[in-house]
Amino acid sequence: MKDFLNYPSDKLHLLQKIYRHKIVHSSQPKSAMSYNNQIIAWKHDEEDPSKHLTIDLTPGTGDIYGKAKIQCDGLYIVSIWVLKNDIKGSVLRSGDGYLARLSADIDLQDQFIRAVNQIFDPAITN
Repeated sequence: MKDFLNYPSDKLHLLQKIYRHKIVHSSQPKSAMSYNNQIIAWKHDEEDPSKHLTIDLTPGTGDIYGKAKIQCDGLYIVSIWVLKNDIKGSVLRSGDGYLARLSADIDLQDQFIRAVNQIFDPAITN
């Protein structure tokens, strides 16, 4: 994510805390997290794409997948549509995108193979 998405490091850090290993492993992202000594929940918002990866520091209540509520100090706003487009761009971008690097970088090819093997859990992992 750090190498291919052109997000500022503070925005990327929160995104990683919420989603890291979640999308790949088909589980739900964290409902809330501790960030700068505050509880930050996340909010899905497609209405205003300019708010993607911003924090609304209005105290409120975050939803825990319809099962409970959590008091939070703010909401980290994520547009899945914008995130999808940014990920697609980071993979397909010519020159420095993931596929361009994957075709030329042996270390990245090894990482790719290990990741695929971990996801599908084959008998042979190397």
